[in-house]
Amino acid sequence: MKKRSPLALVVHGHFYQPPRENPWTDEVPRETTATPFPNWNARIHAECYRANAYARIYGPKDHIASIVNNYAGLSFDVGPTLARWLERHDGQVMRRMCEGDSEQRARLSAGGAMAQVWGHPITPLLDAHDLRTQILWGQLDFRRRFGHAAHGMWLPETAANESTLAALIDAGVAYTILAPEQIEAVRSPDGEWQAVNAETLDTGRAYRFSHPDGSERSLALGIFDGPLSRDLAFGTATRDAASFIESMRRSAERSKAPGKHLVLAASDGELYGHHKKFADLTLAYAMSVSAPSEHIEVTNLGAFLAESPPTWEVRLRPGPDGEGTAWSCGHGLGRWLRDCGCRMHDVKGSSQAWRRPLREALDHLRDRAASFFEDAGGELFADPWQARDAFGEVADDDPERRKKFLRGLGRPGLRRDRGPASMRALLLMEMQRSLLLMYASCAWFFDDIAGPEAAIALRRAVHAMDLWKALGGKPPEKAFTGILAEAHSNQPKLGTGADAFARARHDRISPAQVVARTAFSCMASSSSGQGGYPGFDVRIDCPATQGGHRSLAGRARITGWRTGEVTTLSFAASHDGLADFECRVDGRRLGLDDLDEEAAQALRFGALVRMAAPAGGATGCRALLEVADKLSACTANEHAALSGLLARALASYLEDGLGTRGPMDWQLALRLADRAGAVQTTDDWRRVQEVVWEHLDSLRRRRESPQKPLRALAERLSLLKAAE
Repeated sequence: MKKRSPLALVVHGHFYQPPRENPWTDEVPRETTATPFPNWNARIHAECYRANAYARIYGPKDHIASIVNNYAGLSFDVGPTLARWLERHDGQVMRRMCEGDSEQRARLSAGGAMAQVWGHPITPLLDAHDLRTQILWGQLDFRRRFGHAAHGMWLPETAANESTLAALIDAGVAYTILAPEQIEAVRSPDGEWQAVNAETLDTGRAYRFSHPDGSERSLALGIFDGPLSRDLAFGTATRDAASFIESMRRSAERSKAPGKHLVLAASDGELYGHHKKFADLTLAYAMSVSAPSEHIEVTNLGAFLAESPPTWEVRLRPGPDGEGTAWSCGHGLGRWLRDCGCRMHDVKGSSQAWRRPLREALDHLRDRAASFFEDAGGELFADPWQARDAFGEVADDDPERRKKFLRGLGRPGLRRDRGPASMRALLLMEMQRSLLLMYASCAWFFDDIAGPEAAIALRRAVHAMDLWKALGGKPPEKAFTGILAEAHSNQPKLGTGADAFARARHDRISPAQVVARTAFSCMASSSSGQGGYPGFDVRIDCPATQGGHRSLAGRARITGWRTGEVTTLSFAASHDGLADFECRVDGRRLGLDDLDEEAAQALRFGALVRMAAPAGGATGCRALLEVADKLSACTANEHAALSGLLARALASYLEDGLGTRGPMDWQLALRLADRAGAVQTTDDWRRVQEVVWEHLDSLRRRRESPQKPLRALAERLSLLKAAE
């Protein structure tokens, strides 16, 4: 029997979610596509992040034999935008990630956690200022959460060129992970350069990249096994622990490196439980039970490099025109620059040519903003760019701590300030924060500039421009929109990038909208005006009831959570008790259509409940449908509730109308039935069937034919025989 080479197993999970927060509220809005969860962060958290923090190992009769922390066996990176969300919504999971890293440091003398470039940009496409800041902020975020410096750093999409790796070395990073397709040539300590490709590169050893400045400084590289990683993501390797371990064995056998073979698998961490259901359980059993029983060393890249320092050197594949390469694009960095052929769905006639105008528009905004930042920041800081680099240490702290930190970096005038200058410094950094976040790679990864991923980038651009205006500047909005107009959606009805930008502007939340929503909520529920709105604290007077109407007038004090800014506004609001709301504030007249989607949705649902209670006749039913038609996409629970309300209104309309033998609008009844028919098992839906059946039976006895809309209604109600 052939003796197997010793195997050092490193399974890396790249955990990341884009900055889904609405920039004006700093909260993730509802995403109905994530039903039954409120948004995709919450859904993936339940299926993956928490599932891996408390992964089950089952014994006989499906009893839980053990609950393990998969992060204690994984090599992993957690993106700062995700880590921030986890810390705010489930600190236990963030704690388990940190404990997993600590357990590995105790066991292996090296932690399993790596830092990540802060905002998940494609690093070779950044300018020099942003490249440095994104790396430094990633390191600072890691230290804040894990309590020690990061030795390794994950490059988003493993996108790299020589300048990117040189910047990592300059920042003190010791190692990173690349894909085999990104390596052009290798050489042994005493050998010549040998050309390699993804099939011929031996991933069973680590390599090093030398700084191009000739200083002999270098960066260690782990090159993940391509076939193994693809098998994990798209094959059967996660089907069960035996398949998992067998895939690792095959990887080791492909290597001809002497001594212990490195088996490095890398994939999106979301694979374990989200992309592949139950893969978190496979991972737990394979790493905690199967690997030790088969004498496979489960380790991490830092520990392997300490034991087996790289001696072989690599030369990077330059990519088209030297732009660089990435693991998720076979055309250099084309996926984030042009219509290179990479896409999620191969739809005939679709184009990804919108990618270039989007990149050019954001770059134009960034470059113009850099000049403004240098001028405005130069009045406050000796070196605005150094101040921005340092700001990463407190970027997620409360506003007062951030302002205090910035005063410590400022010129004498800012150091002494406790008012306008401190706020100006904070707004400048918040503007830069949004400019950095707008480069999150997912904006280009998917198939349409009108999609939700590109909207994240465009919202950040709008937010940066809003802060620019608040600071007294004039952002290049016209030029920005003009460039975006050259980007065409693959859905013609959604227009161009300029239209997508207009929709992103609609997502902004102004103090006037905050006041209107709070006033409307108070009047609709008779609640106190002391409370909030996502991202804001709001204080107003309580409403007063006048007859059948409600009104509220006075002054409102709004405090933004992200910046601590306080705004005071006078307002006057009214409500007719049903669905008509109006608020005059800050020189504007606002109604439900002027609020954010989530707020308007909640208030319209409340109105539907009130309107469905009385019968209201045909006029009331038409008003009910008008409000229902204004509702945007509903969750499954909301859809069921809406169906029930409309069925109740239809039942009342039919009972009252047929009871008085008045003229019936059967077309209106059919419209109500079509909208109410999603849930056909409610008592109200049965009431509708019963009333229509009795009416049809009465017509049949009188030998009268039902009207065409009534026959259609009967068919909708599954009363076909009665209609014939």
